[in-house]
Amino acid sequence: MTDRPTPAPVDPDGLLCALVLVPETFARNRFFDLFESPAAQDVRRHASRVRSIAQQLLGQARPRAELMGEQILEDGQLLLRYRIEDLGFERACALSQLEAAALRYALHRGGQGNLSSADRDLVHQALRRLGQALPLPEDLLGSD
Repeated sequence: MTDRPTPAPVDPDGLLCALVLVPETFARNRFFDLFESPAAQDVRRHASRVRSIAQQLLGQARPRAELMGEQILEDGQLLLRYRIEDLGFERACALSQLEAAALRYALHRGGQGNLSSADRDLVHQALRRLGQALPLPEDLLGSD
């Protein structure tokens, strides 16, 4: 019986940002051990949800969604409302501060919306912490 090495702990916030911005970098099949823990599975699920929202707002999933409003909740989360008129579909979801920053970062990279320095710094800090445990693509922290 061969003992598998225990994977190094990774920063969950950094992993979330990487999975939102460059999901192919940490493909589940290549980094299987990374996604075995329940915490990492939660991060993966949250990142998938944020990517889905970005795709809908950028129009990558046709038809394009329209942002209806944002509201900061008492617990600091962002309540985001959007709709896809052609489908009669409306959605509201609460995002953590980091999830909202990663979403804005993804939208900015997709050519939609401005990226505040606070959002940029929050995402970059999380990615730097992740980069201490895992190799990151050189252009991930490029000029945005």
